[in-house]
Amino acid sequence: MTKLGTSLFLLLILSFISCSHETKIMVETYPDGSPKRECVYKGKDETREMIKETTWYPGRKLQMVGEYKANKRDGHWIYYYQNGNIWSEGYFREGKSDGKRITHYENGNVFYEGTYDKDRRVGVWKFYDESGKLVKTLDYTKIKEKASGK
Repeated sequence: MTKLGTSLFLLLILSFISCSHETKIMVETYPDGSPKRECVYKGKDETREMIKETTWYPGRKLQMVGEYKANKRDGHWIYYYQNGNIWSEGYFREGKSDGKRITHYENGNVFYEGTYDKDRRVGVWKFYDESGKLVKTLDYTKIKEKASGK
């Protein structure tokens, strides 16, 4: 390989590394200096894009963590109660709820579970009381059919 070829190869590698570079930035803190909101960015300068966000309650207790793509929620998101139990867990695609969603009571039992398709509830959703007993089932496919007169 010539010196010019080697130089171009190294420049290409450096460009690739700098484009895939991830940077964590503490966007907000509590008065005591503990973290409140942190964002992870990929790329640099005008190509920089947020790919992850994390927030905390006071006392460094995790509140929420989620992924981004093209500056929209995209991927897995989890929200927590202050006691550490999961409040809600689901997926987003291009900024819209998309996929399975499970929401819990603060005691950890499931409150409801169902599926989204581009922000619309679809299929069978199940709702539970705080003790975990199934109290209601709704089939959003049938609800949509009734609403449209089918």
